[in-house]
Amino acid sequence: MKKIVLAAVLCVGLLQAEEVKKGVEALSPEVRGLLSQEMLHIEKGMQQIFSNIVKGEYETIAKTAEDIQNSFILKKKLTDGQKAELKAHIPKSFFKTDFAFHELAGKLSMAAEYGDKETVQQYFSEMTQACVKCHSTYATQRFPVFTEE
Repeated sequence: MKKIVLAAVLCVGLLQAEEVKKGVEALSPEVRGLLSQEMLHIEKGMQQIFSNIVKGEYETIAKTAEDIQNSFILKKKLTDGQKAELKAHIPKSFFKTDFAFHELAGKLSMAAEYGDKETVQQYFSEMTQACVKCHSTYATQRFPVFTEE
C-alpha cells in the first residue's frame, strides 16, 4: 500500500513539473522574460546576502532581503493580459511556493534589521532550500541535475 501511495505522489509531482515545463514554454517571450528577470534578481540578491552575512553587514542584508520580498512577480505592474497569461500557463502551486519564498525574504529582512544573527542564518538557509525545492519541482528543464534525484 505504501508503494502505491508513494508512486501516486511521485506521479503527481512529475505531472506538476511537466505542467510547468509546458507552461513556461507556452509563455510569450515578454512574460517569460519577466519571470526570468525575477529569478536573476533573486539569484543576485541571494549572492549578496551570503556575502553580507559573512561580513556581518546586517543593514545591507535587510535592504537586499526586502528588495527580494518586493520582487514577487504578481506584485509587479503587469498588464491584465500578462497576469491572465501567467495564471493560464503556470500552476497555482508554483505561485504558492514563490509567494512563500518572498515571505521568507521579508522575515529575513526583519531579522537583519534587529541584528539577529542566528535567525538571519536560519531564514537564509530556508530560502536556499526553497530555491532548490522549487527548481527540482518546477525547473528541471532548466536545471536537469534535479531530474537525477
